[in-house]
Amino acid sequence: MIKVNIKKEENIITYIRIKGHARYEEYGKDIVCAGVSSALQTTVNAILSFDKNAIEYVESNNFYLKNIKKDNITNKLLDNLVNTLTEIESNYKKNIQIKEE
Repeated sequence: MIKVNIKKEENIITYIRIKGHARYEEYGKDIVCAGVSSALQTTVNAILSFDKNAIEYVESNNFYLKNIKKDNITNKLLDNLVNTLTEIESNYKKNIQIKEE
């Protein structure tokens, strides 16, 4: 299962942590993992296109993103990511779980 942890302070996302594998299908054929990865990569690229110093992130077996600037554009893009992940979760409850800390 993919586990997504989100931390907010005063309606601003301060960090997002994503770990695990959806196990919907085997590696390389998993549409849930592909959807999460695509949404994540699109969001990171969009934020960095506005401001390369707005976020810090580490991408390995787990993914960790820290919102440095906490500006309006970055937060809206991160909110959009969370909305996308929530939509995926609503269709694949056995494969992804989102928790707000």
